[in-house]
Amino acid sequence: MKTKVRFFDNVTDVPDPRKSILEPAGCGPDVAEVDEIVIQGTRSVYLRAAMYVDDPRLPILQGRFQALGLEPLESRWDEFTEAELDAAPLLVMLYDNNDQVFGGPRLGTTYDMSEACPRCGAGARQTSAMIIDGEDLPKLEGRRAAATYYDDMLVDEKMAEQLASAGLSGLSFRGVCARMEDGRRVELPWQQVCATRTLPRMSPRSTGIEPYKPCACGRSSFTNPSEVPLRLTYRAKDVADIRDVNVTWEWCGEVKFNGDVSKAVFPCPLFLVTPKVRRIYLGAGVTGFKWLPIRVVED
Repeated sequence: MKTKVRFFDNVTDVPDPRKSILEPAGCGPDVAEVDEIVIQGTRSVYLRAAMYVDDPRLPILQGRFQALGLEPLESRWDEFTEAELDAAPLLVMLYDNNDQVFGGPRLGTTYDMSEACPRCGAGARQTSAMIIDGEDLPKLEGRRAAATYYDDMLVDEKMAEQLASAGLSGLSFRGVCARMEDGRRVELPWQQVCATRTLPRMSPRSTGIEPYKPCACGRSSFTNPSEVPLRLTYRAKDVADIRDVNVTWEWCGEVKFNGDVSKAVFPCPLFLVTPKVRRIYLGAGVTGFKWLPIRVVED
């Protein structure tokens, strides 16, 4: 595993940012670039830089930012070898693509709220097909797998057959429909991937995941600060009985819920799958997903 860091900032007011920021740090085009953009006569200059955290140029670059009073946006993430990904007990499955589709309660998807938190909706149990916005159908063209904005995982029927025939544990499916502009619901040749197993709470040793609007239930509104790599950690006893497809007890993302499900924005759990699932996706030529190994500790 290696950790990478990326910086982004508007340096329009910095005289010659290449000479004043990048050259003193020894940062060339292998790790950094400066782009000048002119829109309607207004000139803007942006600096982007990305390198591994053990790069000796990193502290020098950070020093140049500090000396010039700059506070660039910073993001950090871990990169893994194929061997590390294949040896992981579970992988966090994230859809790393901008072509997500709009779906969920505001489109008519229904939920059983009897065991859900009445404040945030965490624990809501879906009871219908996943309904997505018909205007987003072009985003599915040419794809075998996708996701909604709220991390509901979708696959085409052929991909669903491959997953089902692999004998994966903890896997179930729901149908997918599109709500068209005229109100019609059209059944799609897609399936929603669902998990039957919810893991226990993750270990407090997890990093890069924290509640930004804590709910009294303690279960929702978790988010990943961009400057901290997401590293989910579980106690060994809590992953002794995993399935191939699981979800977290914690629910992540924005919450807007006043009791009316039809207007709700629910948080969502993260999918945790075995490397076997990843191999099926890769073998089918599926792209657009990011896979992060979990960590396991004894206590």
